[in-house]
Amino acid sequence: MTALNNGKRRPDEVLIKADISARSSDMSVRGLSVTARYYFNLTNGDTMIRDEEGIEASSIQAAVMSAMEAVEELRALDPSNSDEWHSWRLEIVDATGQAVQTIPLDVLSAH
Repeated sequence: MTALNNGKRRPDEVLIKADISARSSDMSVRGLSVTARYYFNLTNGDTMIRDEEGIEASSIQAAVMSAMEAVEELRALDPSNSDEWHSWRLEIVDATGQAVQTIPLDVLSAH
């Protein structure tokens, strides 16, 4: 599907293999479970890899935390791949398809 670059996997390959959609978060409010579905789409501006499954999260903040944790786990899998994250970003999209948060992946890979 995606060509190797100097023997390294591109961010889109790594995210697909890690299945970031498997994360979920839930919060109860007065005994009721209040969640919304968010999707983590990966893009570099030219290519869009859509998250078809999404996650249930109690808030956009919880979805952002899940996304950041997933990205950190991916970085830990292959720290030498950080230069490949340049220009890629993770867009968190709500159930209506509206982007509610964008996380540049090259910034996260800098630490």
